[in-house]
Amino acid sequence: MAGVVTSFDRDSHDLSIDEEGFYDTETDFVTFEINQDVAFGNGTITNIFGWRTYEADSFGDIDSQPVWIFHSKSWTETEQYSNELRYSGVFADKAHVTAGLYYFKLDVDYHERRLIAGGANVFDGGGYYNVETKAVFAAVDYDLSDTLILNAGLRYTYEEKGAKIVSLSQNISGPAGPTCNLVSPEAGEATCTPDFVDDDNWSSVSPKLGLTYNLSQDARIYAHWTRGYRSGGYNLRNTSFDPVDTPGPFDEEIVDNYEIGYKSEYGRGRFNATAFYNQVEDMQRELNTAGPIGTIQLIRNTADADIFGIELDGAFALSDNLLLTSSIGWLDAEYTKVKADLNGVDGINSADKALDLPRAAELTYSVGLNHDLNLGDWGYMSSRISYAYRDDSAYTDDNLGVINDQKILDAGIDFHSSDNHWIFGLYGKNLLNDVKHGGDTQLPDSMGGTFAPLAKGQIIGAEVTYNF
Repeated sequence: MAGVVTSFDRDSHDLSIDEEGFYDTETDFVTFEINQDVAFGNGTITNIFGWRTYEADSFGDIDSQPVWIFHSKSWTETEQYSNELRYSGVFADKAHVTAGLYYFKLDVDYHERRLIAGGANVFDGGGYYNVETKAVFAAVDYDLSDTLILNAGLRYTYEEKGAKIVSLSQNISGPAGPTCNLVSPEAGEATCTPDFVDDDNWSSVSPKLGLTYNLSQDARIYAHWTRGYRSGGYNLRNTSFDPVDTPGPFDEEIVDNYEIGYKSEYGRGRFNATAFYNQVEDMQRELNTAGPIGTIQLIRNTADADIFGIELDGAFALSDNLLLTSSIGWLDAEYTKVKADLNGVDGINSADKALDLPRAAELTYSVGLNHDLNLGDWGYMSSRISYAYRDDSAYTDDNLGVINDQKILDAGIDFHSSDNHWIFGLYGKNLLNDVKHGGDTQLPDSMGGTFAPLAKGQIIGAEVTYNF
């Protein structure tokens, strides 16, 4: 989609903004771990406690035009606690058992402000989100023989979530000031009145069943089935003017994963190979479409899908000082049932089912070389070069937004002093000067057309590090 003032070729590094913007974050965290050996099963009881706070403050030029059409600010504050109590032990020299309890609590305050037409129109929204999760789990690896192992596990999870949401479409003001505040440096007391208040809960059972066969001490094959869940919840970015588009709750996403693989380590390297098949039910997606206040984001359970993939990776020592690394992945993803009008045309039909799944690149691969050179009393020099490729893929569910294919060549040389204090480095990133863009957000014509963040082109630099 063409920009309202200026446009650039997608295969160029040209861009236009009138606001440089920023993204500042601050994180504090504490983790405590206690381990106690016990006679029961010759095992260990472990308790891990974690606390974390996160604050983020950002401002961005969303329209990517040389005039102020659509800028956005956001503020986020979160605090979370978690605690895991688990036991691990071995019984009858055959059953390796792990079992435990898990607790997690999260509080989120989020405020987004959209400033349209130089701030002539201001939209405020966001909300308050609280999450409480409790889980119990157990797993066992049982030696059926000297080479064959049964892998089994089960986890039960119960979650409660509550949301108080301030819709951006309901809080509009002019240049005199914002309608309300939720959380921001200048906010003071919160003045926003939530227009959506709700809470819900979900419970799930996640099993695992598989077998591992040890071909030798350094090689094994395995096969397993697991079921996982992506939690249900609410959307704090309620941007739609249609009262039908409520911010939730959306339901859990269910994934059945069938996987078979080979893993090995040997004297000169390693080699791994995996084939997997995923059946996804009630896929959670953020539908991203152009709207009157920039872009509308709706989180919905949009479809069921099948995903088949193969991955290979390995490392091989070509000599005592030269290491070759490589990987390749192939993916085939398709919808099996569509539950939402993904392309926004004529309701749900075969055209929606024919769309590509977002961010499912068909082919990816990489190859690299790492070399170490002994410099005697001077120390040693480490050099590296790598090339990576990724196919293009859809970014938005309607396939209007895309992520281009990427060919990235990186290289570097580091000199390490013999006393291990100094490191002098030269590096090059994206040496082919390949264009990397993604996050292809759809904006209305009046706000600048498509917005796609652009990664940096070729970078050559030097760095010096001193280790005390």
